Amino acid sequence: MGFMMRVLLVEDDELLGMALKAGLEQAGYTPEWVTDGETALEALRTSPFSVVALDLNLPHMSGIDVLRTVRQTSNLPIVIMTARDALDQRIEGLDLGADDYLVKPFKLVELMARFRAVVRRTQGLAQSVIMHRDIELDLGARTVRKGGKWLKLTAREYQILALLMTRIGRIMSKSEIEEQVYSWEGDVESNTIEAAIYTIRKKLGRELIRNVRGVGYVIAD
Repeated sequence: MGFMMRVLLVEDDELLGMALKAGLEQAGYTPEWVTDGETALEALRTSPFSVVALDLNLPHMSGIDVLRTVRQTSNLPIVIMTARDALDQRIEGLDLGADDYLVKPFKLVELMARFRAVVRRTQGLAQSVIMHRDIELDLGARTVRKGGKWLKLTAREYQILALLMTRIGRIMSKSEIEEQVYSWEGDVESNTIEAAIYTIRKKLGRELIRNVRGVGYVIAD
């Protein structure tokens, strides 16, 4: 997700949007797909996202206008998607604060690599590997090792672990974790997060994730 990422996918082409959403879900991301700029801005106002994939040719409100609006209040990572002959659009998008761009058609694996790169930059993570005590989390390869030994985590366990390890020292509430890990369409059972953290502790050690009573969870620095 790649490490755990909640992605806002803004693409009005139905076939491409469906394909990207399905591919991102299969790769362990949590994508939300909208087809116009106004809906994209509303989604950004009401839900947290890690990164935005923004098509510039949108109906009613252009992707450039979406980008300009977002940049008035947020430094959220944005990767713009443009047509092959839209050089002026790419330049304008980068000048307005887009973090990267891809020219259509592109491979899904390249889009995910761009996501990882721009999110690492905005979070101050120069490398894709995070070390904490004897735990090594590779954000690019989606792998975890403890004491040099590979561990097998479920997709959900990995997402929660990556979320906390990219925010070491920061307490995250249960609701924050749910918002980042689950999509709008998913119903979250009340004990889902607790159950996943319980199994992470069994695999990686009980001392790794602290429960701050009444506040949330944290991997202490």
